[in-house]
Formats: sequence, structure tokens, C-alpha cells
Amino acid sequence: MEMFLTKEGYSVRTAANGREALELLQTIRPSLILLDVQMPVMDGMEFREHQRRDRELLSIPTVVLTGAAVEPMLDLAVDEALRKPVRGVDLMKIVRRHCDRDDQHATVRSGPVLGPATPRS
Repeated sequence: MEMFLTKEGYSVRTAANGREALELLQTIRPSLILLDVQMPVMDGMEFREHQRRDRELLSIPTVVLTGAAVEPMLDLAVDEALRKPVRGVDLMKIVRRHCDRDDQHATVRSGPVLGPATPRS
């Protein structure tokens, strides 16, 4: 997914797990977070709980990627959910909706996180 989005002209930052993603989000502000549900150390559900307690992080659109049924993932109050394997065309519809083509700097991945990266003050 990172290679695909990079090839499409987006800058993507990744994190191996939710804890790394939260640390990365202390220094950058992406336009979009693509959140994998199954990750080691801190999974996507726990990451989302932390994100929901922080008003600034909660303002970042979040899309859950899951191999399970999509409907229960919407209970996490995410913007959208995609079932894996994710088709490129479906991913790009979401990315284009949230990321300005003129400013394609991406950022985190708990899955990936992407979009214009704005350093946090």
C-alpha cells in the first residue's frame, strides 16, 4: 500500500504499530490515517481509543482497514472502513477525498497515514 500510494504521488509515513503511530503524530499532522486493525504492541482498536481522547488527533480523518466485516468497524466512529485486500481504485477514491492533490505529503501508518504533513508546534 505504501509503494502504491507513493507511486501515485503521495508521501507516506508508516508506523509498525499503534504506539509508534501515536509517537509519530506528536510531530506531524497527516490529512488521513489509514489504520490497520491487527497490529502488534497496540492494535488499531486501542490506537483509536487513544485518538478519540485527543481532540486534535480526532480531527484527522481515519479509515480502518480490516480483513473482517466492515460494519462492526464503523462502531469505532471512523470516517470509513475498507475490507482487505483493498483494491487500489477504492483506496484512491478515499485518499483523493481527504488529500489535496496539490499538497501530497503523507504521514503516518498504522497501516499508512497520509496527507499533508504539518509539523506540530
